[in-house]
Amino acid sequence: MTKKTAKLTPSQALNRPLHRQAEDTTQAFKEKQVITRRLGFYVGNLGLLIAQKATCELTEILQICAIPFTATWLLGLINLRGNLLPVFDLHKLLQLEPVEAKKLLILGQGNATGGIVIDNLPIHINFTDTDKLIHLPPLPAIIKPYSTSGYEKNGQLWFNFDHKGFFESIATKIAL
Repeated sequence: MTKKTAKLTPSQALNRPLHRQAEDTTQAFKEKQVITRRLGFYVGNLGLLIAQKATCELTEILQICAIPFTATWLLGLINLRGNLLPVFDLHKLLQLEPVEAKKLLILGQGNATGGIVIDNLPIHINFTDTDKLIHLPPLPAIIKPYSTSGYEKNGQLWFNFDHKGFFESIATKIAL
């Protein structure tokens, strides 16, 4: 006597869980890896990652109104839709080789908004758990407290960047 199996309706057949055996442990490991997609930009050879839920905008470099007697890395203020925003040159602040600024990256919203001149467009990078850095290499002292974790992808280091805390901290260092 043969055992009859219950017939499934088409919707039951399509919605049932799919179980398959991993061909080897490597494939099983790859399937369990979580991929994190982030947006990052370069300041010199330093890769900075924008916070995942941060408000950011890319714009052309607008007319910057210089402020006398301030640090050289504070380029001045811009008027963005009626709001005055400070614009920073992180190359000068971090004492890196100057570059030709091509775009303005606006980070944050409300009182914690600032602009950073960048020489290349931001890029999307996919990270896995294995890309996460266990120990961070030395960073410039001014940025170290705001880059507490990071990743290495294809030989390039990327650091999570707390722009809000960074903007608040350099606000006290603006005057000469």
